[in-house]
Amino acid sequence: MQKVLVLQDLGIPQEKFDQLASDKKISLEFIKEKPNNISDPENIIGIITIKAKVDKDLIDKFPNLKFIAVAFTGYDCIDLDFAREKGITVFNVPTYATDCTAELAIGLALSLFREIPKGQDIIMSGGWDMRPGVEIAGKTVGIIGTGAIGVRVAKIFKAFKCNIIGWSRSKREEFTDLGGVYKEEISDVFRESDIVTIHLLFNQATKGIIGMKELSLMKKSAFLINVARGPIVNTNDLADCLRNEVLAGAAVDVFDVEPIEKTSPLLSVPNVLLTPHIAYKTEESLIRRAEVTLENIKLFLENKPQNVIS
Repeated sequence: MQKVLVLQDLGIPQEKFDQLASDKKISLEFIKEKPNNISDPENIIGIITIKAKVDKDLIDKFPNLKFIAVAFTGYDCIDLDFAREKGITVFNVPTYATDCTAELAIGLALSLFREIPKGQDIIMSGGWDMRPGVEIAGKTVGIIGTGAIGVRVAKIFKAFKCNIIGWSRSKREEFTDLGGVYKEEISDVFRESDIVTIHLLFNQATKGIIGMKELSLMKKSAFLINVARGPIVNTNDLADCLRNEVLAGAAVDVFDVEPIEKTSPLLSVPNVLLTPHIAYKTEESLIRRAEVTLENIKLFLENKPQNVIS
C-alpha cells in the first residue's frame, strides 16, 4: 500500500487525524517512523513535515516520492531546488493561523503597555502598588509585512484607535483601505512607530533584515513584537538595544533555535516578554492545519493541487 511518512506530530489527537483523513477518503497509510527504520521505502509517496528538514539525503531515501506536504506557512525546511529537480510537488498551509497569530500580537502589545506580567508578580509577592501603564489608543503601530496576518493585525489595532503605518515588499489595497499608510523605507516605520510588529515570511531575503540600524531608530518609549520567525531579527542586536534601553521593551515568540537555547542573550536582558512559539498554537488552528494539509494531499492525488510552492 502507498504510504505517507509523517515526520512530526501535527498537534491533534491521532483519532482526530485519522477521522479527518477518512472523511476525505484518502486511501493512503500514514506512518510515523524514523526514516532509517522504514523497511519498504519504495512505498513512500509523500512526506508530511512542519519544520523538520527535508533535504537531499532524506528525499533520496524514497525513490517514488511524489509530494512533500508542509503543515506550516513557512517552508524554509525544504530543499526546494532538489525537490524541483526530482519532480516532487511541495505544498504548504498558508493561512491557517491568521487569527490566532494576530490575537497573540495584540495580547503581547497589551501585556507590554500595561505591564501585565509585572502586575501578576507584584500580587504574588504580596504587593499592590504599581506605576501607571500606557494606553494603546492613539499610538502609531508599524506593521512590517502586510500579508494576511499583517492586515488582520492592522484591523484589530485600528479598532483600538491606533494610527497604522507599514512596510512590505508588496502593497495591498486592503491595508490602505483601513487607513494604513505605506512607508517606502523600512527605517521610517521604526522611526515613527510606538509599536513595531513583525509579520514577514522567513527566507533569505528577510533573514536578519531587522538589526541595529533599524532598532536604533526606535523611540525610547517604543516596543517591538516578533511573532513571525526568530532569524528575521538579529538577536544580539535586539538584546544589546534592550540592555541599553534603546527601546522600552520587546515581546518575542520566535527564536533562532527552538526551543530557545540557554545561552540566548534574550534570557538575561530587562524588559523582554518571551513566549514559547505559541502564536500558531490554538486548538482551532491546529485542526485547521491538519484539515488543509489533508485537503492538499487529496487534491494532489486528484491532479488538482492547491497551495503549491514548488
